[in-house]
Formats: sequence, C-alpha cells, structure tokens
Amino acid sequence: MRKAGIVGLVGALLLSSALLLFWNLPEGGREILLDIRLPELLLALSFGGLLGVGGCIYQGVLRNPLADPYILGVSAGGAFGATLGTVLNGNLEIFALMGGMATILLLLLVSLAFHDSLRVLLFGVGVNAFLSACVFFAYAVIPTLSLQEAIYFTLGFIPPVSIKEAFLLLLLSLALLLLLLPFSREVDALSLGEELSYFSGVQFRKEGVFLLALTSAVVSVFVAKTGIVGFVGIVVPHAVRFLGFRVHRELLPVSFLAGGALLIFSQAIARNVIYPTVLPVGVVASLIGVPAFLYILWRFSLVRS
Repeated sequence: MRKAGIVGLVGALLLSSALLLFWNLPEGGREILLDIRLPELLLALSFGGLLGVGGCIYQGVLRNPLADPYILGVSAGGAFGATLGTVLNGNLEIFALMGGMATILLLLLVSLAFHDSLRVLLFGVGVNAFLSACVFFAYAVIPTLSLQEAIYFTLGFIPPVSIKEAFLLLLLSLALLLLLLPFSREVDALSLGEELSYFSGVQFRKEGVFLLALTSAVVSVFVAKTGIVGFVGIVVPHAVRFLGFRVHRELLPVSFLAGGALLIFSQAIARNVIYPTVLPVGVVASLIGVPAFLYILWRFSLVRS
C-alpha cells in the first residue's frame, strides 16, 4: 500500500496541476499560463504542503488527532494580525507573524497549566471562533474594508502573486520541511506521551514548544497571503497514516506532497467549476476534506472494533 500510495499521490499531484494550468485556458493564453496560473500552482503547492506538515507536527506534539493550526486558532491569530496590519498600514507578514505567535504562546501556557490535550483543543476552538469574529468585525466597521473581502480572507483564497514571490514562498515551505525532518524522532517520542518521551530524552517544554512555535510562525506568514484554509491540516496526516506511513520521518514529506496535491486540486475546482467566477479555495478544500475526514473516522472505528 505504501508504494501504491506514493504513486497515487504523485499521479494526483500531476493531474491536479494539469487541471489548474490548462482547464478553461483560452487559446493563445501563454501569458495567463505563465503569469497567473503557474504562480497559483506554486503557491497552492507550498501552502497545501505546509498545512499537511503543520497538521503532522501539531497532532504529534500535542498528542491530539484533531489538532492543527486551523482548529487551534493559530491561523485565525495570523489573520487577525494581518487585519491589524492592514488597518495600521503596516507589513502584513510581520503583523500576521505577531498574531500567530501570540496565539500559540497563549495555547502553550494553557497546555503547560492543564496538561490535558482535550482542554487545549477546546480552548483553541474558542480562540479560533473569537479571533475569526474579530476579523469580521474589523472588516465590517472600517470603511476601507468590506465584508466580501472578509469572507474571502476567512475562507481562504489563492491570490495573484508574481512568479518570483511564488518561488520564494515555495522555498520557505520546503525550508520548514527540511528543518523539521531532523526532529522526526522527537515528534515520534512526543506522540507517545509525556512520560515515555521524557525517558527518551525528549521534553515538551523544549522540543515540543520549539517545533510548535517554528511551524506556527511559517503558517502565520502564509496566512497573511492566503487567508485561512481549514481541514487540509487535519485530513492529510490521517490519510497518509492510512496509507501506512506512521513514523514522522516518512509522514512529514509524504504529507507535504499530499497537502500540496489536495490544495492544487481544490484551486483547480475553485477556479473553473463556475468559470469565470473564482470561489475561495478554502470552500472547496472543506467540501472535500469533511467527507474524507468522516470516512477516515469510520475506517478507524472498523479497525478498532
């Protein structure tokens, strides 16, 4: 199943890329292909891959199968920071980074205080709802912003970027993956529980906090560009584990590939299904992700029974 899974993911990536690049491409649209669709492809690959990797780190470190930057409110914190940056005419990436880091700091304090992953998850759900409401409120009351922009920002979209910027963002997401891979053993140990990880020489207060902070920082920077995209970070790691990839040395790169393929496919559907209107990519990702998540839960329940 592992080899078949890799072949299937590569095939899905290639098919999704072809759909995004060539579906409804007008005749002689070389400039559209190179200036719009290719940067979209690179940005969707990098952000989808980042969300897949982020889900692996969050679920492993926090030992919670439902944890990811979206559910725990880190993406919403980045979005709220970027909104403040827009209002104050500041650098959106820096404000988003501050918003995301403040949120993960709050979650880490709650985690260290309660030592209960379920309480941390519920607290994060509340933070996510509160910060998302703050983003909508800001877009509603500030005359230079609009609620339509808030909808796209909170549902997630792939904005037009230059090919140079798209390459830089892809390099950033790949750099995070390369930085995280040497810590695969630590994430494996943390996923086994606090006591077992301690006897393995791994501590949540050191390695766990570092890995969560590093992942949250990069996710927040991306959120300043794309808004909030949900369910990719939850579904992708479970789907990859279902294919037989259990240890994080394998789980992280395969999840990057799967997350990228999923978001590229979502963007292809979002761009073309009611052409020329472009839907928020997060809407399509959620429509795909929720049934997939329910199917995965059903398969796990069969295995346990």
